[in-house]
Amino acid sequence: MSRYLVACDAGGTMTDVIVVDEEGRFVIGKAATTPDDESVGFMESYEDGLSYWDIDLLTDGKEINENAETAIYTGTGMLNTLLNLSGLKTGLLVTRGFEDIIVQGRGSQSFIGYEWSEITHMQYRKHREPLVPRRLTRGATERIDLFGQAVIPLYEHEVEAGVRELLEEDIESLAIVFLNSFINPAHEAQAAEIARKVMKETGKTIPIVISHEVAPLIREVSRANATVIQAYATEPARKQLLAVEEKLKGLGYKHSLKTVLCYGGVTNIRYPRLFETVMSGPVGGVMGGKHLSKTIGIENMVCSDMGGTSFDAGCITSGVLPINREPPFMQMYVNVPMIDIQSIGAGTGTYIRVDPDSHRIKLGPDSAGGTPGPVFQESGNEVPTIGDCDLLLGIINEDYYLGGRVQVNKEKALSVFKKEVADPLGLDPYVAAEHCVNLVNVMMREHLVRTLMLGYDIRDYILMGYGGAGPMHLAGYAKDYPWKGVATVPYAAAFSAWGGACMDYAHRRHKSVSAMVPPGADDETKMQTAQIVTGAWEELEKGLMDELLSEGFKKEQITLRQIAYLKYYGQLDDVEVESPISRLATPADVDTLVARFEEVFTTMFTLAGKPPQPTYLVSEVSVIAQVDTLKPLVRRYELQDKSPKAAEKGTRQVFENGKWLEAQLYEMDELKPGNEVKGLAVIEAPSTTLFVPSGLTARFDEHEIIWLEKGGSE
Repeated sequence: MSRYLVACDAGGTMTDVIVVDEEGRFVIGKAATTPDDESVGFMESYEDGLSYWDIDLLTDGKEINENAETAIYTGTGMLNTLLNLSGLKTGLLVTRGFEDIIVQGRGSQSFIGYEWSEITHMQYRKHREPLVPRRLTRGATERIDLFGQAVIPLYEHEVEAGVRELLEEDIESLAIVFLNSFINPAHEAQAAEIARKVMKETGKTIPIVISHEVAPLIREVSRANATVIQAYATEPARKQLLAVEEKLKGLGYKHSLKTVLCYGGVTNIRYPRLFETVMSGPVGGVMGGKHLSKTIGIENMVCSDMGGTSFDAGCITSGVLPINREPPFMQMYVNVPMIDIQSIGAGTGTYIRVDPDSHRIKLGPDSAGGTPGPVFQESGNEVPTIGDCDLLLGIINEDYYLGGRVQVNKEKALSVFKKEVADPLGLDPYVAAEHCVNLVNVMMREHLVRTLMLGYDIRDYILMGYGGAGPMHLAGYAKDYPWKGVATVPYAAAFSAWGGACMDYAHRRHKSVSAMVPPGADDETKMQTAQIVTGAWEELEKGLMDELLSEGFKKEQITLRQIAYLKYYGQLDDVEVESPISRLATPADVDTLVARFEEVFTTMFTLAGKPPQPTYLVSEVSVIAQVDTLKPLVRRYELQDKSPKAAEKGTRQVFENGKWLEAQLYEMDELKPGNEVKGLAVIEAPSTTLFVPSGLTARFDEHEIIWLEKGGSE
């Protein structure tokens, strides 16, 4: 029997499902995301995907479901819980004197996501509504110092009183966050035991989340945020995942559902630290980019995902994924390792408005999402979107939207756009629509160059565009800058789901340490560093092995990778270094790790950043435990003739540079490796559209990667 893999990416607008067989062949399904019950959108998308194999999910899909080796799901359940403030009523127990740790947070949290023009005006800066209000926070006297010594014992009676008061408030979960518990967790563990005792006495049992188990890392505000997210949002999000799993098992699926971790691994949906999946959706695209780039030999790649709601971008340098260990998230800093993905509100669902005072176009940042969607879907939205502009300009085929499954009312889109945008601006509606598309392209282009790629030379990077709208706007946001290459793939609409299928089953743990190697360090000093780093690795490895063994994996299936974070003492940012050796047992081993750090540092930055007599600081360590999984194949095909004639499907008028021009139309599935499509052209698929402007050519290479290159009809 064939083996299959099913992977899903439920974004803010659309839910994409990819089904892969053991030969590496795959089909892609697409449907609107259903945030109230994500399993509905998942099943609709799954059914749509199997239809391309002429398989009815309910009647003929039994073989695929019974022989699916893995099903992976990334959704927006936890994100929606946090956005809607619909999580568990959570109580917080902290070190006395720090009861405002969540409410106050860090000052810089108040302007996460704002532009400098907004940051400098105080009226724009405000703290988010806390997940735990001040009235549900209690303090207990205790103190662990920075060396891990208990300088003030835990006042047990204060813990007991605080827990009783919070239980009387009918809290549904309890988070415990004490200072310096990442060095010595004794007081947190003691407080948790007292809390369990009180719960037993009162007959109320609720989950207890302890910060040193969630994020044993320095920076107490970020650690507190991570702990509270775990306590507040995990269980509501897990319900969405369990609903998807139940639907799959009803169709014959035999295993547990998997989900994606923020740092690019796959885990069981019953994973206890589920908060690490809080931003799992965009991760799939970057992991897909890494798998693709490694397969075809590209070291530097910028992954850019344009969907209906957001534009997400990440940068792979020298094959290394960018990991942010304290990412900004929803106006919070959170101690959870996350692939560094920079996002802005820009997608085909982005609302277009005219500012009544300045009479200028204002894009978003809010979006129509999948529900109600663009105006042309006639689902209740009366605010024009970028997707409506793409339709008016002739780029979207009104008879082939999502393969013709969704009816499109072009006249309605034109009427609303004229009324809300074109007429107030005094412009022809098509000229105004092109202005809006150009404006969103500029927003994305500048986001890439001015934010993501700041300090890097873009001439060394391939720009990969994907997402449902990525190929449609790729030429627009790639132009004017000298990228090494610009590319997309035929399965761009489900590239994040495809990337989810490319990941290994992996868990990752981090721990803060402090170990220094000064200039001319003697062997004794180096061995002190070796003992600190190796001891932390061993501690993390034990916990990871216990986790994976408890999930049913065999010891011989599990591989361990040791990570150290080093920097030149005095510099702000450290560098992730995968250790060439699993243990630092000798002074020479420390030298080997330092040499690897210098190699990575000089690859990522310049030699000018290296001090003349450097002191090296190890600030954090990590271990990754992984089990290899079945992955989609990146095939190599024989190149065929350049002529794409077999894929031609007529012509259509497209509005470009202020005038209507005739564009050649092509069916994407009929194009072959070696084919070249000269612009002006539109390449259509049921799930996406690739727009090839005048002056460019789309070239399909031997891996079916589509390269946008100069050359085409002018």
